[in-house]
Amino acid sequence: MAARSSNEAYDFSLFEPKRQQEEPRKKDNVIKLPKERLEENRRSRLNPIRAVFGFFAMAVIVGVVSTIVYGQVQLTELTEQINQQTKTLTESQSVYTQLKMKSDSQMSLQAVENYAKSTLGMTKIEQSQVQPIELSKGDKTQVVQKGAGKNWLSSVWDSIMQFLS
Repeated sequence: MAARSSNEAYDFSLFEPKRQQEEPRKKDNVIKLPKERLEENRRSRLNPIRAVFGFFAMAVIVGVVSTIVYGQVQLTELTEQINQQTKTLTESQSVYTQLKMKSDSQMSLQAVENYAKSTLGMTKIEQSQVQPIELSKGDKTQVVQKGAGKNWLSSVWDSIMQFLS
Protein backbone atom coordinates (compact mmCIF):
# COMPACT_ATOMS: atom_id res chain seq x y z
CA MET A 1 0.00 0.00 0.00
CA ALA A 2 1.12 3.21 -0.77
CA ALA A 3 1.44 5.83 1.89
CA ARG A 4 -0.78 8.70 1.58
CA SER A 5 1.07 11.90 1.24
CA SER A 6 -1.81 14.20 1.55
CA ASN A 7 -3.11 15.67 4.70
CA GLU A 8 -6.68 14.95 4.06
CA ALA A 9 -6.89 12.69 7.00
CA TYR A 10 -6.34 15.60 9.36
CA ASP A 11 -8.40 18.72 9.49
CA PHE A 12 -5.82 21.34 10.50
CA SER A 13 -8.34 24.09 10.36
CA LEU A 14 -9.55 23.02 13.79
CA PHE A 15 -6.16 23.99 15.26
CA GLU A 16 -5.97 27.36 13.62
CA PRO A 17 -7.06 30.35 15.67
CA LYS A 18 -10.63 31.11 15.01
CA ARG A 19 -11.41 34.33 13.41
CA GLN A 20 -13.67 36.46 15.42
CA GLN A 21 -16.77 37.24 13.70
CA GLU A 22 -17.61 40.83 13.77
CA GLU A 23 -20.36 41.44 16.20
CA PRO A 24 -22.95 43.90 15.29
CA ARG A 25 -21.89 47.35 16.50
CA LYS A 26 -23.46 48.34 19.77
CA LYS A 27 -25.26 51.57 20.10
CA ASP A 28 -23.53 54.46 21.92
CA ASN A 29 -24.12 54.66 25.64
CA VAL A 30 -24.14 58.45 25.52
CA ILE A 31 -27.45 59.96 26.42
CA LYS A 32 -28.13 63.29 24.90
CA LEU A 33 -30.04 65.66 27.12
CA PRO A 34 -31.58 68.96 26.22
CA LYS A 35 -29.64 72.03 27.38
CA GLU A 36 -32.09 72.88 30.19
CA ARG A 37 -31.74 69.50 31.79
CA LEU A 38 -27.98 69.58 31.19
CA GLU A 39 -27.69 72.86 33.16
CA GLU A 40 -29.91 71.46 35.87
CA ASN A 41 -27.68 68.40 36.24
CA ARG A 42 -24.51 70.48 36.37
CA ARG A 43 -25.60 72.50 39.41
CA SER A 44 -24.81 70.83 42.69
CA ARG A 45 -27.73 70.58 45.00
CA LEU A 46 -27.27 72.13 48.43
CA ASN A 47 -28.23 70.02 51.35
CA PRO A 48 -29.71 72.37 53.99
CA ILE A 49 -28.64 70.17 56.91
CA ARG A 50 -25.10 70.09 55.61
CA ALA A 51 -25.11 73.87 55.14
CA VAL A 52 -26.35 74.46 58.72
CA PHE A 53 -23.75 72.05 60.07
CA GLY A 54 -21.02 73.84 58.07
CA PHE A 55 -22.20 77.21 59.36
CA PHE A 56 -22.09 76.05 62.98
CA ALA A 57 -18.70 74.43 62.51
CA MET A 58 -17.29 77.65 61.09
CA ALA A 59 -18.89 79.65 63.91
CA VAL A 60 -17.24 77.39 66.51
CA ILE A 61 -13.86 77.63 64.78
CA VAL A 62 -14.10 81.43 64.54
CA GLY A 63 -15.14 81.58 68.21
CA VAL A 64 -12.22 79.45 69.37
CA VAL A 65 -9.71 81.40 67.29
CA SER A 66 -11.06 84.75 68.48
CA THR A 67 -10.95 83.58 72.10
CA ILE A 68 -7.31 82.54 71.70
CA VAL A 69 -6.42 85.85 70.07
CA TYR A 70 -8.25 87.80 72.80
CA GLY A 71 -6.40 85.84 75.48
CA GLN A 72 -3.06 86.54 73.83
CA VAL A 73 -3.87 90.26 73.63
CA GLN A 74 -4.79 90.32 77.33
CA LEU A 75 -1.62 88.42 78.20
CA THR A 76 0.51 90.86 76.22
CA GLU A 77 -1.11 93.88 77.89
CA LEU A 78 -0.61 92.41 81.35
CA THR A 79 3.01 91.58 80.57
CA GLU A 80 3.60 95.17 79.46
CA GLN A 81 2.01 96.48 82.67
CA ILE A 82 4.16 94.14 84.78
CA ASN A 83 7.30 95.26 82.95
CA GLN A 84 6.37 98.93 83.43
CA GLN A 85 5.67 98.43 87.15
CA THR A 86 8.91 96.47 87.57
CA LYS A 87 10.82 99.34 85.97
CA THR A 88 9.09 101.84 88.28
CA LEU A 89 9.91 99.65 91.30
CA THR A 90 13.57 99.40 90.30
CA GLU A 91 13.81 103.18 89.89
CA SER A 92 12.10 103.74 93.25
CA GLN A 93 14.50 101.32 94.96
CA SER A 94 17.43 103.16 93.41
CA VAL A 95 16.13 106.52 94.63
CA TYR A 96 15.51 105.01 98.10
CA THR A 97 19.07 103.69 98.25
CA GLN A 98 20.47 107.09 97.27
CA LEU A 99 18.37 108.94 99.83
CA LYS A 100 19.20 106.42 102.56
CA MET A 101 22.92 106.79 101.90
CA LYS A 102 22.57 110.58 101.96
CA SER A 103 20.62 110.53 105.23
CA ASP A 104 23.07 108.05 106.77
CA SER A 105 25.96 110.29 105.87
CA GLN A 106 24.19 113.29 107.41
CA MET A 107 23.31 111.37 110.55
CA SER A 108 26.72 109.87 111.25
CA LEU A 109 28.10 110.40 114.77
CA GLN A 110 30.78 112.74 113.50
CA ALA A 111 28.17 114.89 111.71
CA VAL A 112 25.97 115.01 114.83
CA GLU A 113 28.95 115.92 117.01
CA ASN A 114 30.02 118.68 114.63
CA TYR A 115 26.46 120.05 114.51
CA ALA A 116 26.22 120.01 118.32
CA LYS A 117 29.56 121.83 118.72
CA SER A 118 29.15 124.42 115.99
CA THR A 119 25.45 125.20 115.96
CA LEU A 120 24.26 124.40 119.49
CA GLY A 121 27.51 125.28 121.31
CA MET A 122 27.62 122.02 123.22
CA THR A 123 30.80 120.44 124.62
CA LYS A 124 31.77 116.96 125.72
CA ILE A 125 30.99 115.98 129.29
CA GLU A 126 33.72 116.54 131.86
CA GLN A 127 34.37 114.73 135.12
CA SER A 128 33.31 117.76 137.15
CA GLN A 129 29.85 117.57 135.67
CA VAL A 130 29.30 114.02 136.91
CA GLN A 131 27.31 113.84 140.17
CA PRO A 132 27.09 110.47 141.84
CA ILE A 133 23.76 109.50 143.31
CA GLU A 134 23.03 106.92 145.92
CA LEU A 135 20.20 104.50 145.60
CA SER A 136 18.42 102.99 148.57
CA LYS A 137 19.64 99.67 149.77
CA GLY A 138 17.88 96.73 148.22
CA ASP A 139 14.56 95.70 149.68
CA LYS A 140 14.23 92.23 151.05
CA THR A 141 11.25 90.03 150.41
CA GLN A 142 10.25 87.03 152.38
CA VAL A 143 7.89 84.36 151.10
CA VAL A 144 5.67 82.94 153.75
CA GLN A 145 4.42 79.48 153.02
CA LYS A 146 0.97 78.45 154.08
CA GLY A 147 0.15 75.14 155.55
CA ALA A 148 3.03 74.63 157.90
CA GLY A 149 0.62 72.50 159.96
CA LYS A 150 -0.45 70.16 157.13
CA ASN A 151 -0.82 66.48 157.61
CA TRP A 152 1.44 63.93 155.99
CA LEU A 153 -1.14 63.04 153.26
CA SER A 154 -1.30 66.62 151.91
CA SER A 155 2.48 66.88 151.85
CA VAL A 156 2.69 63.64 149.83
CA TRP A 157 0.07 64.96 147.46
CA ASP A 158 1.96 68.26 147.06
CA SER A 159 5.20 66.34 146.39
CA ILE A 160 3.52 64.33 143.66
CA MET A 161 2.08 67.48 142.08
CA GLN A 162 5.49 69.18 142.16
CA PHE A 163 7.10 66.14 140.59
CA LEU A 164 4.53 66.05 137.75
CA SER A 165 4.72 69.75 137.00
